[in-house]
Amino acid sequence: MSEPTFVFPEVGGVSLRDKVITCLKEAIFSGKLRPGEPIVERHLSQQMKIGTPAVREALVTLNEQGFVRRVANTATYVNSYTVDEVRELYQLRVEFEHLALKWAKLRVTEKDLGALERLIEGMAAAAADKEVRRFYELDLEFHRYCWQLSNNRFLVKSLENLVPPLFAFVLMASDVTVSQAIAYEHRSIVNALRRLEEPEFSSIVRQTLSSFAMTGLASVASHPPHK
Repeated sequence: MSEPTFVFPEVGGVSLRDKVITCLKEAIFSGKLRPGEPIVERHLSQQMKIGTPAVREALVTLNEQGFVRRVANTATYVNSYTVDEVRELYQLRVEFEHLALKWAKLRVTEKDLGALERLIEGMAAAAADKEVRRFYELDLEFHRYCWQLSNNRFLVKSLENLVPPLFAFVLMASDVTVSQAIAYEHRSIVNALRRLEEPEFSSIVRQTLSSFAMTGLASVASHPPHK
């Protein structure tokens, strides 16, 4: 069989849509885009020098993930939550993540626990250096690691749609601070995965997750967001 006369060019591993998503998430987490701020497709496509379809696809995905809110025939806005909505989101997060950790316990290894402990040390170092954003990036990485251990892709997707937008909002909408004490609270989860059985396991996990929720909620409540 003869070789084809036409050679297709290499296709990049990242689509334009995904590049736009990455840029917008970076802007949200860095505070360049604030809660409630409008995002205009036409302006964004002009600045990025790309077509509006890729921007529109990115915004549809970010809407599904909870980072933005699209209003039909109006505009797209960076998501903003009321204090009550933040409370409800944290309540849901505790339930979902508790379930993920219960399933994670069935397959966690000592190697996994070591990786989680290193992330905690990274968080503690970020807190000592007052690097709030870096702290939250490592915090999210810690929890994502636990979600993946659950081995349930639908639960992981639900948590991905819930927690990162919530983290971003709390980080940008308040004067939240971080500390080494908060970082080391995560050791309770590692210890529970390593050695606790029911009912102690669920008790400690719920208590720890609820403590994280109270800290985040308190920081938002002290600076009530406006929608």
